[in-house]
Amino acid sequence: MTFRRFLVPACAAATLLAVPTAAMAEPVQDLTIKASPSKASTTKSPKSVALSVSLGSRETTPGAQPPTLSYVDLYFPAGSKYNGNLFPTCAGSKISAARSTDDCPSGSIVGTGKAAGLAVGGILQNDLKITAVNGGKSKINLFVEGTSPLRIQSNIVGTLSNATNKYGLKLKVPVPANLQEPAPGVKVAITLFQVKIQKSRKVKGKTRGIVEITKCTGGKWDAKGDFRYADGAAPKTVNLTQKCTK
Repeated sequence: MTFRRFLVPACAAATLLAVPTAAMAEPVQDLTIKASPSKASTTKSPKSVALSVSLGSRETTPGAQPPTLSYVDLYFPAGSKYNGNLFPTCAGSKISAARSTDDCPSGSIVGTGKAAGLAVGGILQNDLKITAVNGGKSKINLFVEGTSPLRIQSNIVGTLSNATNKYGLKLKVPVPANLQEPAPGVKVAITLFQVKIQKSRKVKGKTRGIVEITKCTGGKWDAKGDFRYADGAAPKTVNLTQKCTK
């Protein structure tokens, strides 16, 4: 069961972007999140879940450039837990220095994905691959690499923390400057960023997941994304729900 997606239009006073058509931009922020299976486990008998996230900025005005994302905060359901302390780790500094995940322990690779970016002038790069690497109890690395039209080798370090109210886990993801503007004056919109986090291993005789969810309140899981942009576009929040069972 997939979280229902709500499209968030720009406010009436949307910023006029520098695009070839000089049209008024009408950006939309897409976000979907899927946790599978949708049955919550328990703290006494936790079960691994696969957590899939897909996001992207787009325009409804033909020819307009979507906004450049500077960071996003993702909130996952109450009962969500990231078990980075139970898995092998690979430091973000090591990945950034090597511009590669090749030297990371195989057990630290916790997911994969893909991405695409659209630069001013209609230049599209859609060969980007994502490797998700455990960085420890509160860190996850999202290494992005591609070759055409630009050589991209950039590590995004996400920070995890406990959330409040109807959320259990918060992931803060700052977009590195070299992904916002990979070449001088070339602003890039993230039109697709899709990653699936899933890993399990035996710990003291029990199978533990890199992600677990141990609550289901009122038959639903709540999640959301708070988005901020680098070029003056209005911030956006996308709220989501997914049906769940105990």
